Amino acid sequence: MKNIAFLLLFISICFTACEDIVELELEEGTVELVVDAWINTDTVPQVIKLRTTAPYFSNEFAPVINGAEIIVSDEDGRNFEFIETDNTGNYIWTPESGERFGEIGENYSLSISVDGKTYTSNSQLNPTVPVDSITFEFEEESLGMPEGYYAQFFGRDRPGLGDAYWIKAYKNNVYLNKPLEINIAFDAGPSAGSEVDGLIFITPIREAINPIRDDIDLAPFELGDSIRVEICSLTPEAFTYLERIRIQLTLGDAALFAEPPANVPSNISSSDATENPRGFFVVSEISSLEVVVEE
Repeated sequence: MKNIAFLLLFISICFTACEDIVELELEEGTVELVVDAWINTDTVPQVIKLRTTAPYFSNEFAPVINGAEIIVSDEDGRNFEFIETDNTGNYIWTPESGERFGEIGENYSLSISVDGKTYTSNSQLNPTVPVDSITFEFEEESLGMPEGYYAQFFGRDRPGLGDAYWIKAYKNNVYLNKPLEINIAFDAGPSAGSEVDGLIFITPIREAINPIRDDIDLAPFELGDSIRVEICSLTPEAFTYLERIRIQLTLGDAALFAEPPANVPSNISSSDATENPRGFFVVSEISSLEVVVEE
């Protein structure tokens, strides 16, 4: 026993003695503009956010960009001016009562002027599809899934190949925004080439409106909870952008053949050829439906 105790003490000392703190000095990359410009046809104020990139290990919020001039224009020359509020880096266009942004099928251009530079982008406003219904069903505990109410929505892809959608879900008015909750569809399936044109969205997409549970013993929904589903149209480029973001956020180094993290390509261009702005600009039609979980 004395020999075993001595051996354990020796091993403990060795591990303690070998512990060194290594501080890595990383070269900070070029600070780039980040544009969050996802506009939709809802009758609420539309927001464009301007930030800059931040150091990889920074624990601070991304720095905001103040004093920019932001204009979104349609094909007929109508301008929608986005005005900054309270030096927040958030630029807002507020519709008149009952007014909706945009017309289906039109192309829209984004222009951002700040610090003597101009940033531009374009997006077509594609049509979405209605949320036909939201259903929920009580499930008994099984295979590690707690008993409770599980939901799914129903909707049908538009006829014709190439339609893309972002399905957003809300539980009690809280947006489900975890990486695994990014729910996108190309036609009625998860990706291009699935040959599911014009069909009802496939089951995994319909059921992806249930929240990802931090507590495995907590059911997705309970009686009295509200469920809201929004279907936003996307351009194929916006679909690819979200798809690559989801892959990086959910797989990362855990994937067997994972790629090193890298900036996802943007559709924002700069008047300065040496710059590589980040983010995305897209204009979406939106449909929505909300229900309450009842017996």
